[in-house]
Amino acid sequence: MADEKDPTADEPVYEPIGAGKIQDDDENDAGDTSSTGGDQVRLLVRSALATALQTVRAARFWWESAAILGVCWGTGTLLVIALVTGGDLPPESHAWVYMLTAAMLVLVSCVLAVRWGDARRGAGLDPADGGVDGPLLDWARSTAKGLIFATVSVVFLLLLAFWSDSSPAVAGVSFVMMILEIIVFGGIGAGAARWFEGQGGRVLAWGVAALLLVGNVVAVIALLPSVRAYEPVLVAINIQRDELGRVVSYRCSPEFRGIAEIYHTERIFWMATSNPMVILALIAGEAEPKENALDWLPGQLQNAAEGTQVPCVEGQEQEKTGAEMPLALIGVGTQSGAAGILLAGGHRAARRRLNPHA
Repeated sequence: MADEKDPTADEPVYEPIGAGKIQDDDENDAGDTSSTGGDQVRLLVRSALATALQTVRAARFWWESAAILGVCWGTGTLLVIALVTGGDLPPESHAWVYMLTAAMLVLVSCVLAVRWGDARRGAGLDPADGGVDGPLLDWARSTAKGLIFATVSVVFLLLLAFWSDSSPAVAGVSFVMMILEIIVFGGIGAGAARWFEGQGGRVLAWGVAALLLVGNVVAVIALLPSVRAYEPVLVAINIQRDELGRVVSYRCSPEFRGIAEIYHTERIFWMATSNPMVILALIAGEAEPKENALDWLPGQLQNAAEGTQVPCVEGQEQEKTGAEMPLALIGVGTQSGAAGILLAGGHRAARRRLNPHA
């Protein structure tokens, strides 16, 4: 019996192929969606860490960062010298250089983030990416690179704060703003690059960035004549201000003050809240209200948003309840919404190109 041959040994073995096999695999894959999502998250984290390590080791990054810091500081110094009259620089000129440098570094971060996010314009699925088929990988890489740049920048700003005997709060606010703008504008660059292939993605990315950086403020300035009016004004009494000089409340007396030229900026100022410089001024001005040279700016911006540059227009009184939404939060929400739309559109477009029949 030991030498007896198994009668089934010579029978052919059939393996399921074709539609049935594909269906089984699809069912198995469908039941493992959570692990696939977890794998993609881990891949994004590993890719971001690898990009950060590669950035730190790259000599070109350090030379470019040093050049950017030097140009921003030099431009801020020249602007202060050009604006000062009489020849002698006032004692607070060093503080102004410090704050102008911080503002320009935030702007530079926006531009760099779009460029870093647009690094692989319109590229398809890379086998080395492990199946991440959208703009998220480019977004994670640009964010990691931007975080290194923001860290270098805040160290430089802290040195300027110490040198100018200014509050380091502006450097801290600028660091947070740089990280925020790198995330937002990196998402704009990465999403647009995957949404439209070739030059179309680049035009969309830089077009949206230009609207957020320049176009919104230009639009407000261009629309100012359309909101000008001549209206009766009463005499304001019982005016109360906060520590930043912003008008909290006032009452209107029956006494007629006259007909005044009024700009209803409350109708158009919402467009400017998405500008990074407006957001920075709103937050930095409140960081150290007693020591900050920008303490007057948040109040002026708030007055422009509420249209209260001239009180008691047509006898309308004002009393804040504290429930008003902060202007900076509106601006951040607008920016995040634009980045989210482009990231979602880029992700869907990338998946559609990879699976045209899906």
